[in-house]
Amino acid sequence: MNEYAFVADSFSEITSMAWCTGISVDDVIAGFHPGSDAIAAATLKDTWALAHELYYEGTRFVLVGALGDGVVVMAPSNCMSDSTLARLSQAGACLGVALAEEIPPEVTYLEKGQVVVTFDGIFWQYDATPDVETVERWMATTPGGVEAWRTDYGIAAFRAGEALVGAAFDDQWLAREHARVRIRD
Repeated sequence: MNEYAFVADSFSEITSMAWCTGISVDDVIAGFHPGSDAIAAATLKDTWALAHELYYEGTRFVLVGALGDGVVVMAPSNCMSDSTLARLSQAGACLGVALAEEIPPEVTYLEKGQVVVTFDGIFWQYDATPDVETVERWMATTPGGVEAWRTDYGIAAFRAGEALVGAAFDDQWLAREHARVRIRD
């Protein structure tokens, strides 16, 4: 079983992630409307470094790569908007997770562009949409069920994302080059 030891090392600052089905890497990239000079092959580490370097200039990036039957989209140093998550889920499902030390861990699950549930990964009992019962019913459908979310929402989120796309997210995926896209404002 993957215990995601690489997660703590890889996501020490704010990072937004989404596991998506029903969309291709090319469709994800096109949805950000990048210019031809805004796309490059890069690893997460390279993308993190550039995002950190250009953060105060307002330059933002996403890293997009295929995984299993879906696509993983990562946004270092920023959070993906609700409209971005809705766009990513138009033809399928999308699990969006905002990970950071400074902000509450936001988890959002969408199908066909519509939010099914959204909640704070740690204190969902106080911040659950549409309500706690619906969030817990959704959690019960994920690997490990509600107990996994109580034990460690980060691991529960990764397991749910992997189940969604049908493949493991691991340090080898993180080490490979994927498509880095500079986001236009």
